[in-house]
Amino acid sequence: MMARSSYHLATAVSALALSVSVATGALAQGTRSAQAPKPQSASAAIDAALADLRTAMELEQRGDLAAADTALRRILDKDPQSLSAIISLERILAVEGRTEELLPYVDRLIDEDPDSPIGNQMRVRAYSMLDSIAGIERAAEWWIRAAPDVETPYREVARVWQQRGDYQRALEVLQLGRERVRRDDALALELGDLYAAIGDGERAVREWERAIDEDGQGFLLVQRRLAQMPDGGAAVVRYLIRSLMEPPTSPERVRAATQVAIDAGLADEGLRIAREAAASMEPKARRSYLLEVARRADGSRLPTLAYWAYGELLSLDAPEEQLLALRTRVAELALIVGDTARAVREYASLEGELDASSPERRQSLAIRIELAARAGDLDAAVAQLDSFRVEYPDAIETDALVGAVGGALVDSGRLDEAQLLAAGARGPHAARVRGRVLLIRGDIERARNELMNAAPALSGADATETIALVTLLRRTSPVGGRLVGQALALLTEGERGAAVELLLNESRALAARERAALLDFAASTAQRADLPALAEQAWRQIIDELPRSQEAPGAMLALARTLTRQPEGLAEAQVLAERLILEHPRSALAPQARQLLDQLNARLSSSQ
Repeated sequence: MMARSSYHLATAVSALALSVSVATGALAQGTRSAQAPKPQSASAAIDAALADLRTAMELEQRGDLAAADTALRRILDKDPQSLSAIISLERILAVEGRTEELLPYVDRLIDEDPDSPIGNQMRVRAYSMLDSIAGIERAAEWWIRAAPDVETPYREVARVWQQRGDYQRALEVLQLGRERVRRDDALALELGDLYAAIGDGERAVREWERAIDEDGQGFLLVQRRLAQMPDGGAAVVRYLIRSLMEPPTSPERVRAATQVAIDAGLADEGLRIAREAAASMEPKARRSYLLEVARRADGSRLPTLAYWAYGELLSLDAPEEQLLALRTRVAELALIVGDTARAVREYASLEGELDASSPERRQSLAIRIELAARAGDLDAAVAQLDSFRVEYPDAIETDALVGAVGGALVDSGRLDEAQLLAAGARGPHAARVRGRVLLIRGDIERARNELMNAAPALSGADATETIALVTLLRRTSPVGGRLVGQALALLTEGERGAAVELLLNESRALAARERAALLDFAASTAQRADLPALAEQAWRQIIDELPRSQEAPGAMLALARTLTRQPEGLAEAQVLAERLILEHPRSALAPQARQLLDQLNARLSSSQ
């Protein structure tokens, strides 16, 4: 049951919101009434009543609650049906813990207007604040008897029981209301809220699905409830989608199901619904629906669904003014979802339609060159890049293109072409290409300088790899640097295993600090090349032969995680995690080792 003080506060806040609305309406109504022709005495009485109400509100705003209390009681003595006055008095008495003094005024209001929703609601709420169960029951019974076929009394009485934590009584009241109102969807939102509060997601969805109805008019209210749930509705959205799609359904309910799926991030479910729904629609309705799906999916970062929807729109012969924007977005999304072939086609088509001087054409051409390099068509990429540099000598895309095409040339072992392409080019990507070429050829000092210049301006994977190389080269001697260059040369020739083995074997002659750095580089290279046995060999050399090196904690954790995937490796993984914690307690990896050790202890205990 809700604590009494918390309930008083919640009720006071609720009363405040309600009083502002009603008081504003009363003042507005008084103003309108004053404008209509009335006898002078009636007009004077209205003006006096409004003046008294304003005075009481001003006193309350100034914090003089005692004077406001007196003024409000004086108003209610003259007019028991002054809603603004009684709501304000409720607020003051609730704050001061004197709610029982409100009841005589509420009773007078109900005596004069038995159907008054505000009066009856206030009486139920007052008895709840006073913790009088019998009083709540009497007030609820009176109100329901006064308006048996109206939803309001059942809704408000159930809300009071629910706020008190008595979900069973709340459910009984709502079910009685549905029976008395004689409508299958009566109080569906409230029943859904109640079932959700007690953790019955499937029943909650059934009620909310009723509230949405065939026209989808209740969807926004249900959507708001999903958003307010602690998990954002994740536990119930699949139930709701299934319910909305069950026959007999309607276009509005299908749209609602699609939106629920998109809002929940369920791209596959959204795509399934959208395909099924679009196939059964007339062209005009299909275009509207697909546009809505595309925009919502785009906004929710669901590229696969957005890509499909935009593609379907293109197949419907979109209006000319929309065509260019649609094709541009389809090309962009094709890149994101990995449909390179379609991206190339779309960008090539866009180039022919866009003005030669437009930035959009320049960007389309740049993307197509990068795609050619990514696909391994290096001759075409080099030729297109040469033409691009002639046509757009100061283009901001040039440096990134040199990086993409030049990097692909380096990876393919075409070092002379890569060096020629990057020569004289400005920017971090070109500097990175030059640094890689110099490193492979053994010019360690110049390579280090080029890579150091490039690193701060790069981002993403390029930045990570370049920073790692710079850090490695700072810790190596000329001999170690040449060894790194030789390994990179083998990688460009496709000899990944030979590159790692070179580092493992030839690094033995180096000083301990330098050797540990090269072994760590060998392990990461083996991981990227999908050579787990060689990665494990590198980690074991660090752990067994260089246990005090700064690379040792990382090697221990990496090997332990690898061993956890092998049933026979759990015990050794446990030992490695313990060693990391004990031998390197100040390592930044120690918390991760503790977490891994807890998991391993649990697994080993359960298997015994």
